[in-house]
Amino acid sequence: MQGIEIKDQRKYRDYSTEPELRSLKVLFGLYAFLWFSSFLMPQYFGVHILFDFTCTRVADILLLLYMILNPRILTHFVYTCFRAKGVLIPLLLYLAVCGYTMVLRADINTFFLPFMEILTFFFVIYGVRFVIGYNRAIRWTMICAYILSVYGLVEYVAKESLMLRFLRTMRTVAGNSYRSGQYRIMGPCQHALGYGLLLLLFLALASYDYRRKKVFLFQRPVLLILLLVNVVLTGSRSTLGVAALEIGLILLISDRDSIKKSMLIIFAGIVVLGGYLLLFSHTNIARTILLSITSVLDQILGTNLSVQYGGDATKYTDSSNYRDLLPRIFTLDWLHPLVGRGSKKPFSVAIDGYFIRSIDNYYIHQYIKYAYPGMISYAIFILSTFVYFIRQTFCNRLALQKLILVGTFCYFLNLWWVDALQTLKFVYSVIAIFFALSFEISDSRKWGGQSER
Repeated sequence: MQGIEIKDQRKYRDYSTEPELRSLKVLFGLYAFLWFSSFLMPQYFGVHILFDFTCTRVADILLLLYMILNPRILTHFVYTCFRAKGVLIPLLLYLAVCGYTMVLRADINTFFLPFMEILTFFFVIYGVRFVIGYNRAIRWTMICAYILSVYGLVEYVAKESLMLRFLRTMRTVAGNSYRSGQYRIMGPCQHALGYGLLLLLFLALASYDYRRKKVFLFQRPVLLILLLVNVVLTGSRSTLGVAALEIGLILLISDRDSIKKSMLIIFAGIVVLGGYLLLFSHTNIARTILLSITSVLDQILGTNLSVQYGGDATKYTDSSNYRDLLPRIFTLDWLHPLVGRGSKKPFSVAIDGYFIRSIDNYYIHQYIKYAYPGMISYAIFILSTFVYFIRQTFCNRLALQKLILVGTFCYFLNLWWVDALQTLKFVYSVIAIFFALSFEISDSRKWGGQSER
């Protein structure tokens, strides 16, 4: 395969050629199935035979069988996994904790669920690097973003999850949710909060111009508007607040011309939105927007502005107090600090008159399931990922790497206020794109412009 001449090591390299294994049609088809099913198909669609065979797990099993039947591919895959040793080691430590927790708590899902997610992560790294390529991975992700953002509007009009109604083939805890009389859309996820996490990742990638290799917030203006409307319709205050932060960070990493254009568009958008809200403040969509904005302001400023638009001040206050109490879980003497409860046992506790059953904090939930060893090892994985991201971004100064850094940062930041809700596969796919691009750059430098075979 012809390599690409590297004219300037500090500038973006245009890898316009297809990945080395693109010609393997069966493997390419399996990765296409894995990619689209991961983003579009809900977790409750599949077949239960001893355990849940979701679309993503079926794709994983087929990929594993393909590699077993093709030992050279399997060997190459294992080699690629070890190239990511910076995150491989903490993930192996995390799986070790999951393993002994599984044995001590007699709960196979305690190990099996995170193992399958991590296996998918490394499958995707290999697939993006050698089979589908990062440009195609971005395009496929944007196709999914368009589909889901339009579906989100349809779901809001229907006032229920159409996926939950027509695609539920297995038992699930998912259910339609409402807040202050407004339906909260949840897309392919099991809860509106999980869908909000996915939208944060979409927002970052939607700002990437893969032709000019630049960051521009309004690169896909229609998609950006659809995504922001979907964020509002999730009814999640944390997602809306983090999305605003994410937009600010995207502007921060844009070049000067892009910032000027974006600020002009934002100003015009605020004027148009303000006019719409003034003229049509009585409509459901306007009240939903105003409710979302004022609920975030209430959270920050301690006001009660959202009450004017149907917000329940008492419920919002209880929700905030509830989250403030979650760190007190670390002080419970009946939770073992070295052996977690696993994923099967339900958790509930009363603290200061609040009955805590739902853990809206991913990191504290990790402590409950896997104790300090599990929580710390996963925290090391997150920190290792960001250290690698920052080093690579500083070295290469690539627009795509900057956007992935911003998107994943906002995702893991939002996990302080919500649980992951089976959305880790989404952020793993985005992280995998970063690793695949970094490996491709490294291979090009190593082989003097010749891609690794």
